[in-house]
Amino acid sequence: MELMVTVAVLGILAVVAVPAMTGMINNSRLRGQAEEVTSTLQLARSEAVRRNQRITACASAAGTACAASASRMVVYWQDPNNAATTEMVREIPMPGSVQISGPAAGIQFRPTGLTDNAQQLQVTVAGSTRYVCVQISGVVSIKKVAC
Repeated sequence: MELMVTVAVLGILAVVAVPAMTGMINNSRLRGQAEEVTSTLQLARSEAVRRNQRITACASAAGTACAASASRMVVYWQDPNNAATTEMVREIPMPGSVQISGPAAGIQFRPTGLTDNAQQLQVTVAGSTRYVCVQISGVVSIKKVAC
């Protein structure tokens, strides 16, 4: 009888704990992916300064073609004299249901490390969103609310 009561109590605790654990796992996944996007943008900024060229970072479905929303992120250089010439600096596929949304033209860093205007990317996992903010100064940060 005592064993049955113990099993019943454990079953009730499991039913209560599993949904809370799922939310915690999704929040951790969201935070991790937002940090991955942040580090990718910081790489784009440092590459722009290192190469003394404009570098673009954006969500992309394939290649270096930027999209307003996709499940992968790319950083690439485009020859200012020949738009057909590009070089992929970094490509990051996002796992599972992670979605990145942002400017369709991407975020472009100047050779000084600055951007033309403040912009944001949204990182979404299981209905929860984090905003990766890029200031004109090129500084990148993560927020729970829009920039």
